[in-house]
Amino acid sequence: MEPMQDRTETNIGEYIAVLRRRWMVIAGTMILVIAIVAALDFSKTPIYEASSQLLLQPKQSESIFSPAVSSVDPTRAVQNELKIINSLAVRTAVAKAYGEKISISAVSGGDDDVIILSATDSSPKDAARKVNVYAETYQSERFNAIVDDLTQSKLVLQQQIDDFQKEIDSINKPLAALDEKLAATPTTDPTYADLSAERERLDQQIQVRRADMESQLSDYQQRLQVLQLSERLTTTGGVQILNPATVPSSPISPNIIRDLVQAALIGFFLGVGLALMLEQVDDSIRSPGDLERATKGIPTLGLIPLDDGWKNKDEPRLTTLAAPMSATAEAYRGLRTTLQYLALHRPMGVVQITSASAHEGKTSTMANLAIAFAEAGMPVAVVGCDLRRPRAHSFLQVDGAIGLTSVLLGEVPLEVALQQSPVHPNIRVLPSGPRPPNPSELLSLDRTSELIHSLLDNHSIVFLDCPPVLPVTDSLVLSRCVDASLFIAKANSTSKREVKRSLERLTQVNNPLVGTILNGVDAEGAYGSLYDYYGYSKETRSRFLPKLFKRSVPDIPKLDQAVLPGMESDGSTPVDSFGNDQNDGDQVSGPAPLSS
Repeated sequence: MEPMQDRTETNIGEYIAVLRRRWMVIAGTMILVIAIVAALDFSKTPIYEASSQLLLQPKQSESIFSPAVSSVDPTRAVQNELKIINSLAVRTAVAKAYGEKISISAVSGGDDDVIILSATDSSPKDAARKVNVYAETYQSERFNAIVDDLTQSKLVLQQQIDDFQKEIDSINKPLAALDEKLAATPTTDPTYADLSAERERLDQQIQVRRADMESQLSDYQQRLQVLQLSERLTTTGGVQILNPATVPSSPISPNIIRDLVQAALIGFFLGVGLALMLEQVDDSIRSPGDLERATKGIPTLGLIPLDDGWKNKDEPRLTTLAAPMSATAEAYRGLRTTLQYLALHRPMGVVQITSASAHEGKTSTMANLAIAFAEAGMPVAVVGCDLRRPRAHSFLQVDGAIGLTSVLLGEVPLEVALQQSPVHPNIRVLPSGPRPPNPSELLSLDRTSELIHSLLDNHSIVFLDCPPVLPVTDSLVLSRCVDASLFIAKANSTSKREVKRSLERLTQVNNPLVGTILNGVDAEGAYGSLYDYYGYSKETRSRFLPKLFKRSVPDIPKLDQAVLPGMESDGSTPVDSFGNDQNDGDQVSGPAPLSS
């Protein structure tokens, strides 16, 4: 589970690093999207919305004339009323009252008997007027419909009353006819008794029927009275305007705050997407992982953070002296520690420092690294091998009029050209000297290699400040003169393609490349955690040293045993700070040249 967790944390860390590196892209995209949305919003005409609530009431004619109708589903009744509101008849009446056609929205208010009317307009007053005119017109139309309904109901009831009255009047006719027949029949007539019994039975039936019909007649008469009263009391048409529309104070569109918040979110995600896309197409080295992948596993020995105090890059600055407590100075000391460990297992007498192209920090790294070694008590020699654009003498503050070319051409002896640097008593500098017409041919001479290695007679380490690999062949020519080579890449500047091409060229000449250095890292950004108080060196040792050795090496001496000249390692021959034998027989003074 731990490897999976480490990969997950690495991926998250890489994404965070991308966001921090590309924060300007993200911020710029957000600002652009917000500006566009704001411009569009401010160019739009504000739209206002007004609304009114209507309370529906059942028609009196429905509940009186047909009580069963009042039990209709209220939701269905509201849906029917919504259709009436949007009917052609109502819209025509509204257009006539308002003076023009009105577009309005009518929806159920959530309650079973409430309808909400809404209208929009660029004028808040017109929006409110539209709603109120529509509501009042609908109320008037519904009132007229109810009045017509009540009138029709009255006519129906009156007709039923008249029909019942006629039926009541005609119900006595059979009884009257039977009375006339009895009056004409003598009491002694045998049929008289039968007629009398028949009359009594018919009278009883008539009485029951009359009572029933009079009861129904009374009910109809009461309904008629109610309808007449409802007709007199009806003023709203069964629609009550609960809340008339008021003039809105703010527009519903554009909603600037909502739109700007949405624009910020959209801009952020677009910016993140653009940042990730740029990260994919960006070929520059951005992290130690990028550098190691580009070099096919060659370890990254150090990360040099940006020096915030170095404002003018044209003027040399020695950070290890100007800001010794800075993260950059600590990074150089960490790199020195890594090289000291590496020197326990391979020759590190002459170290070449190069890069793919110019302006990647070769000379500044070399100068500060030389100071870091000098501060550890080791004599250091610096040779300016960049014969085309020399800068080593400027960083270490010596005269560049004479130097390596002067010695190689026999103009001055080495003792005259090799100068003591005023920046530290343990540093001596052999500047490049006058620029020759044929730098590569001059550096390829055998006496160049002999001259460089002769400096090891009195120095623990020799640094060669070399030109970049891709523009010229000087660094390739010097490969035969060095014990180790350090390749400098500048974060967010050097491309992976340049690194791969440089590595190919160095490999072709069997250059002893031992590691790379990533320069110009943002100490406050993605890799700032490497430069805390205990700093850089611990992180470097734990992260990069396992990659330096292909085989296990038992009993590696402690750092303090490796850095003190003359101290014996595990009781054997005295060694200098780089593990070099100081008793080779011919040694007179100073550390001996390193040998494999």
